[in-house]
Amino acid sequence: MSSSPLIVDDRVVVSVGGKNNRSLVAYRADTGDSVWGAGTDGAGYSSPCLVTLVGTDQILIFNAGGVSAHDPATGTNLWQYHWPGGHPHVSMPIVVPNDRVLVSSGYGVGSDLVQVQKDSGGVFRATRIWKSTRLKAKFTNLICRNGFLYGLDDGVMACLDASSGEQKWKNGRYGHGQEILVRDVLLVSAESGEVVLLDPNPQEARELARFSALPGKTWNPPALAGEYLVVRNDKTAACYRLPVAQH
Repeated sequence: MSSSPLIVDDRVVVSVGGKNNRSLVAYRADTGDSVWGAGTDGAGYSSPCLVTLVGTDQILIFNAGGVSAHDPATGTNLWQYHWPGGHPHVSMPIVVPNDRVLVSSGYGVGSDLVQVQKDSGGVFRATRIWKSTRLKAKFTNLICRNGFLYGLDDGVMACLDASSGEQKWKNGRYGHGQEILVRDVLLVSAESGEVVLLDPNPQEARELARFSALPGKTWNPPALAGEYLVVRNDKTAACYRLPVAQH
């Protein structure tokens, strides 16, 4: 398994997938000393992320059993949301407005929008609002912008209404690539090695530009620092200078 560590204050949090409260672990970043361990689920390919839901900071991890939320200080499990197994869990859950979390995977499963709530006794619960097979994120991390979801539905770009799960459009075969939102532009790193710039518009799918960035199959997420775009796959890495709009 492969995922990124998460730095929270003076701790580094890692999804290791061990049993007996060793599914998600935290260490002192400066010494490596153990701080806490929690959970019993196996690891997925998704990385832990720090979010705020119902006014509470929590670490979300999409592991082999589903989505699990943990207290950053103690590792205490705050809530869980089961997800079908038998296939890799890769795409990171994303938080959308009104304390909701979108979970997605490929292999025919699709996406769930989950409402997170906390009762008067401080107990969390997560309940499904809608389910859709029209957005199946095999590898890609999804984007939410202005109430609409954008992502690769088994390799084809799709847009869904975040409130209802209704599909607005589906167009553009980019394979199992990745995407990042750069201001008002959706930057897609396609499986073919091409980089494609899209207009994130719920009314229609519209390409703004594209260029060939890498040779061969490309699954890795891109990184953007100012005007510099870094892309890589298992054979090659490259850096491109992109034009930056003047304000």
